[in-house]
Amino acid sequence: MRSNCILVTGATSFIGQQVVDQLLLAGNTVRVLTRGDRTLPQSWQDQVEVVYGELNDSTALKKAVSGCVSVFHLAAELRDPTQMDRVNIEGTRCLLETCSQAGVRKLMHLSSVGVIGARGAAGLLDETAPAHPRNAYEISKYAGERAALLHHNANGIQVMVVRPTIVYGEDRNPQNDSFLAWVRAIKARRFVQIGRDYISSYVYVGDVAAACLAVANDARTGGGVYIVNDPVPLSTFVAELSAILEVKEPGVLPRPVGILFEKVLRRTGRFASLYNRTTYSMNKLAKLGFALPFGYRVGLCRTVQWYREKGLLN
Repeated sequence: MRSNCILVTGATSFIGQQVVDQLLLAGNTVRVLTRGDRTLPQSWQDQVEVVYGELNDSTALKKAVSGCVSVFHLAAELRDPTQMDRVNIEGTRCLLETCSQAGVRKLMHLSSVGVIGARGAAGLLDETAPAHPRNAYEISKYAGERAALLHHNANGIQVMVVRPTIVYGEDRNPQNDSFLAWVRAIKARRFVQIGRDYISSYVYVGDVAAACLAVANDARTGGGVYIVNDPVPLSTFVAELSAILEVKEPGVLPRPVGILFEKVLRRTGRFASLYNRTTYSMNKLAKLGFALPFGYRVGLCRTVQWYREKGLLN
């Protein structure tokens, strides 16, 4: 095993692939910890070192972190509530303990802005907003980031947390891609906007990966939490997406009808991104000198192009 490498957990995940690609592009030596249940991209062949194992496997963890200077911890359980505590909390603790013992200098932990629990309420929120996670995933992710930050400065390791909003982009499994379903609805003219006073809570996966690298590489970020978001009016986001799809922008329901629809949707808890009025501030990242390298216009173009290339928008 080579020394001075960077370890990525959850490397085969949607965001993980982008992080690995950007690390390789920057000339880093990359090692990945994987359970082996997903095929590695062909472009990684002979480019990354691979360690097979899970976060709770101490032998695999020791092998994975050996000689690493930094770690990008992206692995998480998103769908199986019975495994969320084991992976998102205990797995994070095991990884941090192993890292601090092995002399790792930095660990970037990927969390979610969902831990704040804003539920679309109007207003501007930043990293100082109190967390009120409400479902099993959010609760486990918040406990995981707290566990990670407790290890900050343990044996010299610097820990930082990144909280993205809703992430979209290419290379996502179509079966789990709610954004694809929304794009298809707009393309088929089966989507109607319920109002114009909502805020987009979407952020492109390439921007999230770039933010992860920026936070991990900045000496000022240790012990900090950073939101990554691309806030624009949802109507602007929809108009841009419609133009890329070459369809007419979806109409807007009359205000009384739109208000009624919002109330119904809130009761069901579905499509929360479509009636969001919360703006998640990017000021803290901006103060580091970070700006989104892609932004929503480029992000939407790249995503739609990938959907088309894969035959997902036929």
